[in-house]
Amino acid sequence: MIEIIPAVLPKNFTELQDGLEKVVGVAPLVQIDLVGNKNILEGHDEMPLWQEFNFEFDIMLPDPAREVARCIDMGASRIVVHASAKTSREALESMQHLRGGEYPVVLGLALAAHDTPEALVPFQGLYDYVQVMGIDTIGVQGQPPDPHHKELELLRALRELHPNLPLSVDGGVAAHPRELVDAGATTLIVGSAIVLADDPRTAYKAIYTKVNGSHAEDNTNA
Repeated sequence: MIEIIPAVLPKNFTELQDGLEKVVGVAPLVQIDLVGNKNILEGHDEMPLWQEFNFEFDIMLPDPAREVARCIDMGASRIVVHASAKTSREALESMQHLRGGEYPVVLGLALAAHDTPEALVPFQGLYDYVQVMGIDTIGVQGQPPDPHHKELELLRALRELHPNLPLSVDGGVAAHPRELVDAGATTLIVGSAIVLADDPRTAYKAIYTKVNGSHAEDNTNA
C-alpha cells in the first residue's frame, strides 16, 4: 500500500498550527518542512495538536546536526536530512541510538532529483529510507515536477539497486503520482495539493485512490 503524507511548510509557529489544523483527520502522519535560516520550533516546548499526529521533520536548514535534538524533543517519529547539507552525516550519526527501542525514530536521507545513487555511499548504514526531491528548488510548495523527469530516473535506478529500500518523493507529486509509484516510490509527500485545497480530506482521498485503487482503505478518519 502506498502511503500519502501531507506536508506543511510554515514560515512561523502560527502558520504551523494553522497548517496542522487543516489536515486533522486526514492522515496520521504529517511532514513538517523546516526551511530558511531559523528553526521555527525554537522557544516552544511542544508541537501544536501533538495528540492528533505523528511528525516527520524534513530539515532543510543550513546545519541539520544542530537541529535534530530539537526535533526529537518535539516528538519526531521520523527525521529527514539532505545529503547536500554539510552536517547531514553528523546529524545521522548522532541519532543512530534512536533507531531501536520502544519509540524508534526512523531516519531518512533526501537526494536531489539530479543526484545519482552513488550519493548514498557516504551515508551507508545510517538511514532507513531515501526521499527523492521532485522539484529543483526545495522549500517551496506548488512547483511543477522536474521537466526532465530526473526524479523518475533516480527512483528507477534506486529501485533496481535496492529492491527493498523504502523510497519517498517530495515535490511535484500531485501532477503525476502514478508515474512516481510505477518508478519505485512507496511513499508520496504532498504539500499544497492537500493542505491548500478547499477540502483537504477529499484531495487526499483522490491522490490515495489514484495510486492504491478505489477499494483500498485510506488513513482518513471517518
